[in-house]
Amino acid sequence: MSDEFIRVATKEIMEELSSISDLIKSSNNDADIENKSVGIEKHLHKIKGLAPMMGKEDVGKISTIVDHLMKKIIEGNKISNIRTIVVDATILMQKSMGNIKCDTKTFIDSMGKQFPEALK
Repeated sequence: MSDEFIRVATKEIMEELSSISDLIKSSNNDADIENKSVGIEKHLHKIKGLAPMMGKEDVGKISTIVDHLMKKIIEGNKISNIRTIVVDATILMQKSMGNIKCDTKTFIDSMGKQFPEALK
């Protein structure tokens, strides 16, 4: 994998995370996130595909989990504390992409236990 690919992929993922952050900032509760689930899912879907290709497996797993949850919401399901989940996931992905030490494993393990189908 070339340095140029890593640079471009990192920039693209950070832009997607910035867009998710903008959606979060204008959301005060779970209902607001539910109303923005289609937009959030589109950004997560890009991250889900790109992150593992550049060696960011933890970001890929987090985005896969939250992408799955957004799809469940789009289908009409309710997920309690979804705003908190999206906020926490976004912060972890931003830190990981910036090579800032963070505990992505605990988040992935916790979400994997709550939503085991998300990692299949």
